[in-house]
Formats: sequence, C-alpha cells, structure tokens
Amino acid sequence: MICVLIPLVCIYMVTDYLTRDLILEKAVGSARESLNASSANMNAIFEQTLEQSNFVLQNSEIRQMMSADPETLHSAKGIIQYNRMSRMLDDMFVLSEYLKVTLIGKNGFTYTSYPYSDFNPKTFYSERWMSLLKQTQPISTFWRAEHDTYYNYSDKGSANWVMIARPIQSTSSSTIGYMIININERKLSPYLNNDNGKEMMLLDDKGTVVSHVDKARIGETMTWWKKDSGLDTVEISGEKFLYVDQELSSNKWQMVSIIPMKAALSKNKQILFISLAVQILFFTLFSVLLTVLISKLTQPIVKLSAFVKRIGRGQLDERSLIRGKNEAAQLARTIDQMLDRIESMIEQITYEQTGKRKAELEMLQAQINPHFMFNLLNSIRLNILMQGDKENAELIGSLSSLLRMTFNRDNEFIPLREETDTISHYVTLMNFRHANQVRLEMNLADGTAEALVPRFMIQPMIENAIIHGFEQFGGEIFIEARIIATTGTLVITIKDNGIGMSQENLKRLRETAYSSERIAEEDRKGFSGIGLRNVAQRLSMIYGASFKLNISSEPDVGTEICLEFPLNYGKVGIENADGNFGG
Repeated sequence: MICVLIPLVCIYMVTDYLTRDLILEKAVGSARESLNASSANMNAIFEQTLEQSNFVLQNSEIRQMMSADPETLHSAKGIIQYNRMSRMLDDMFVLSEYLKVTLIGKNGFTYTSYPYSDFNPKTFYSERWMSLLKQTQPISTFWRAEHDTYYNYSDKGSANWVMIARPIQSTSSSTIGYMIININERKLSPYLNNDNGKEMMLLDDKGTVVSHVDKARIGETMTWWKKDSGLDTVEISGEKFLYVDQELSSNKWQMVSIIPMKAALSKNKQILFISLAVQILFFTLFSVLLTVLISKLTQPIVKLSAFVKRIGRGQLDERSLIRGKNEAAQLARTIDQMLDRIESMIEQITYEQTGKRKAELEMLQAQINPHFMFNLLNSIRLNILMQGDKENAELIGSLSSLLRMTFNRDNEFIPLREETDTISHYVTLMNFRHANQVRLEMNLADGTAEALVPRFMIQPMIENAIIHGFEQFGGEIFIEARIIATTGTLVITIKDNGIGMSQENLKRLRETAYSSERIAEEDRKGFSGIGLRNVAQRLSMIYGASFKLNISSEPDVGTEICLEFPLNYGKVGIENADGNFGG
C-alpha cells in the first residue's frame, strides 16, 4: 500500500504545480470575456441616455422655452407650447421607475418625468455638486453616483442612482438651464455577473462602488483599487484575488471583476482529486480481492484467536463453532470439549457452595444467646408482680412476637416490614430491661416495605447502638430505607446519636468487618451475639460483590451504618412458633 499510495500523492502534487498557471490564465480569460459582455451592456445604457440628452440639448423649442421671459411661460401660448413639449419628452423618456429626467431653467422653467409629489426638482439647486455642474463645459457631461436620493419615499430601494447632468445653452452660448437624468442602479446591477465565486462591480474614478449585486457594498470605497495599475492580482484582507478591469467608453468609469485565487484553482484541484480517487478506487478493489483470497486461508485462525480472547475475558459459555478438517478446527473442537467439562464442574461447585452457605447461616442463627430470653422473662414476671398496669401487657406482647420470629427459621428472607416490626419489639424490651429510653424512628420509602431482606439483619446493629452507643443513657435511632432506581439497589441506613467512636476504633471496625477469624468470647455480648462482623459475613455470602457496607462515626455525634444490596421482591409465608402463619 505504501509503494502505491506515495507515488500517487507525488504525482498529484507535481501535476497541481505544473497546471496552476494554465488554470489561472484560463480563469482570467473567462473573466475578461464576461466583463466585456457586461461592459457592453453598461455602455449601451449610458450611450442611449446620452443620445437622448443630445436630442434635448439640440431641440430649438426646448431652448426657446428655457430662454423665454418668465411671464411668457405663464401665458396661454406658453402653456400650450409647454404641454406639447411635455408630450414629446414623455414619448422620448418612457415613464419608468429606472429613469428620472429633470429640466430646470434659470427663468423658472421646469420639466420632470415624475410627479412633484415624489420629488421637488428645485432641491437640486441646494446640492453641493451644483457648483461643479455650473463649471462643466457645454459639450461635456457631469457624471456622479448618488446614494441618498429618493424619488419615491415608499420605495427605499431606489436610493442609489447614476446621475448624468449637462448644461443647456442658448444660441448665444450662454447657459440657460440644466438637464439632469438619473438612472436607477437597479437597471445596472442585473448585468453584473457574480457567479462561481466571481465578484463584479462598477467603480467611479475614485474607486467608489457605483453598482453591485450586494446593495450594502454600494458607496464603499475600494482601498485596494488603483486606476491603471496593470495588476493581475490583488490582495484583499490577506487573501489573493485575480483582478480584471475594463474601462467604459461612455464615462471612463471602471468595470472590475475579482476572482478568489482559491476558487479559480478549485476546479483544477477537483479534477486532480477525481483522478487520484479513481486510481485509489482501483487499488482498493485489488486490495479487497487480495484480502478475500488470503482470508480464506487465515479466517479459521483469526476466529480461533478471537474465541480464545473471549474465553480469557471469562466468557466460558462461548463455543467456537469452527468446523473442518484442518488443524485450527481440531484445536477448536478440543477447546469446546474442555469448556463443557469446566462448565459442568462449575455447576457442581455452585451447588455445593449453596448447601454450605445455608449450613453456615443456620450455624450463625444458632448462636443466639438463650440466657437473655430467660433473664428478660424473669424481669417481666417481677414487674407483673409489683405493678399491675397496662405496660406489662405490651411487654409480654413484644416478647411473644420476638420469640416467634426467633424460633421460626423456615424462611431465610422476610419482608423489610416484618424486620422493622421485630426491631420495634426489641427496642421496647431493651428500654424496659435497661431502664433507659431509646426512641426509634423509621422512614421506609415507597416500595421498600415489601422488599425481601435476610432475617435478623438489622437487630445486631440496634443492639450495639443501645448497649455501646448510649451507655445506659437515652437517645434516638433512625432507620431509613430507599431504592436507587437506576441500579435496582436497596439502601438501608441505621443511624444513632450516641457517643460514637474514635477514628482508631472506626478504622479497626472497617478492617475487621469482613474478617473470617473467630470472634473472641469476650466480644460476644448483647441479644444476638452475632455483631456487625457476622452481619457483614452473612450478607457477603448471600449477595457476593453486590453487597456494600459503609460505616461512619464521630465522637459525641453518633454512628451511621449503610447497607446496600440488590432489591428483591417475592411472596414469603412465615410459620409462627405456635403453628399459625403470618405474612
């Protein structure tokens, strides 16, 4: 590919360099032809207008009225003569929005091809260019581009005009009036051919734009333009342009055409690019054909390599499905058979680990200390003997419910609602036993009450909060449950406002939370004897890597424990200790 592509690129660059001047020469020639055609149309408009003005200047009847006494103009004969002359001029200058003709005499004579309501011709006397017009020779023509003249205020698009003004002389060669013809720029702009990136414009002798397709450019002075410069290229705003000009024979104004150098060369680059693309296309087809032929030989090896990579990423349920009599197919069949044996062994190990997990769970649940139950029953009995109030009935009810949940081990999972009910009974009994008042608040978000959780998951942490967090003093315990909808995770937070723990103890607790070492006998205190570490081990066996435990604590502020594991719903029937079923 390198041996073919590098020569192609070199050929492209050399051809582009050698054909550059030829393309530019053709572009200049084409622009000059277009400019000549546009110049011919412009000259035709101006020369026709000049011929009409010559007829007016040479008309004896018009000169007679301009040199007549003002009183004669208002006589009946003068009015008849004026009307006849007006009809003649109207026929000559066909009424059009592109042409405005004005004749003004020093004796007060006035003729216009437009209504006075549109424009008052006497305002011409106040124009600054009138002094220049008065200095114009009788046989000469005064040319000027007007950009702020409105002959019709309802049409703001008629503000740009080309003015042709000529003095009118009597037979004695004295100036008796002036003829002013304004040609609307909209009559000229259609002959400016602006296409394919080319820009054509009409400039006056000072380089000011007289006519342009873009009306916003009219009146703009081209600082880069120099009359009779003889340049073929100009630089405008840092970009190079091809420059072609043509002087009008009627008024010595310049028709200018500029073409961006990039646009002029773009067609050449396009042809070269097409040529290069065709060569690359044939080379690509040849490469594809060669690749197809080679792939028939290498495809089994490529498939086998990809298959082994997927197996290396842990996708043991994949099979190669490569068949044939070659060596790669034989190796693939051997790997498939090996994966079948591995998958069978994994299923057997999973079954054994599930049985082991259930056995360990039953062992952990069997660690509940029965001495607490007996001590608690004795305390309730003594209280009943000493006080016969309603409180004892509530204590006995809490104890009954707690014993029912303790002795029933048929179901590993129960709804979170039942777990929190058990915690409520447990806190009631602990408040009675330790003579301190711990207030329990629970906030279960929608959808969490019926979520299935492992039995006695929260109780060990409540026990630690009451015994170790409050040190026989009252306090508050908050239990909150919510669901993270995006991940389908149940989050349970247990928080107290007890004495908390130091950073050293917190660090040690975090490090040993998942430890499988045997718990020392002196650490087995409280109702369950399981502790936070047993809870973490139990949930890790059930949920694996999906289980997360976060512990935070501050001295004299409290401790917060957050449990996260996958959300699960289901129907669970709980068989009570006395033979009844609860939901």
